[in-house]
Amino acid sequence: MDALDVGIIRAMGIRPYERAPKPLDALQPPRIAKVTGASVNTVKERIARMTEAGIIGGYHAVPNLRHLGLHGKAFYLHFATDDAKDAALPGIEKLEGLLEFHDFLGRGACADFAFHDDAEMRRKLAFLTAEASGAPPLRFYDREMPPVERALTPLDWRIVQALRADPRAGPAELAPRVGVSARTVKRHLTRMAAEGSAFLVPILDPSKADGLFIFELLVYLREGTGPRPMNDLRRAFDAEHVYAYVPASAELGHFDMLLFARTSREVEALRQRAERVDSVERAEAWLFRAFLSFPAWLDQAIERAAASATLGARAG
Repeated sequence: MDALDVGIIRAMGIRPYERAPKPLDALQPPRIAKVTGASVNTVKERIARMTEAGIIGGYHAVPNLRHLGLHGKAFYLHFATDDAKDAALPGIEKLEGLLEFHDFLGRGACADFAFHDDAEMRRKLAFLTAEASGAPPLRFYDREMPPVERALTPLDWRIVQALRADPRAGPAELAPRVGVSARTVKRHLTRMAAEGSAFLVPILDPSKADGLFIFELLVYLREGTGPRPMNDLRRAFDAEHVYAYVPASAELGHFDMLLFARTSREVEALRQRAERVDSVERAEAWLFRAFLSFPAWLDQAIERAAASATLGARAG
């Protein structure tokens, strides 16, 4: 994995949500080639190689959670010991609405989950607090998605379900599965993508990157610092960062980047590079032990929404 691989993943986007809609062709080699400056064949070869290695573990289609009446947030959990975290994992994985679980080396982990309202969020946080032996979770980031201005139609939901089952299928392959023409499928897909109703992304598994270290770099800025250091950090790590964001809690840094390195020595060198950027007070490197996703409950929620939309259409 090198700078081009990172550029390809960055162009594809790995977060199944964003403030703005994601282009329908975001995963297509021609568009990625245009963004990265590589040839289409090179992009195809690199994607195939990363897929074979397991770094790209597949793809998934995720509807805008707002269409399900849901919100999403991620919280950082700190356990008393490594053993305590291992013992708590089976229970945490059963949490209804758990979207992802990022297991870092050491005592930390991040639980990304969905909820309907603040009351449900508080109940789930109480559960996570108990599983983490009383350590209060810290809000890490929010799943920000575009506002929804219309309800999805029964056909929209059927297309989403078909994409969930086969995220790489094109309109011609989806058409017989949903009972309409390929042209109609493409029209609905284009609309959903343009309005931010659905996101199609690769599944990145940092733990499968043999011979590589993929890690979160949490950067803490000096008090009173403006946004400029964040732009400086993006430029300083342009060849290594997959994505970057601002954590919701300053206790978890003022800026966070997902980076890759080839050796543990390079991890430390990159951490030190961050600390040399003007106005950076300190930086921490968090390495992944596992990166887990939990699609079953989401499929069930989508099935209920699709059934409800169909009943509503019949009643109308």
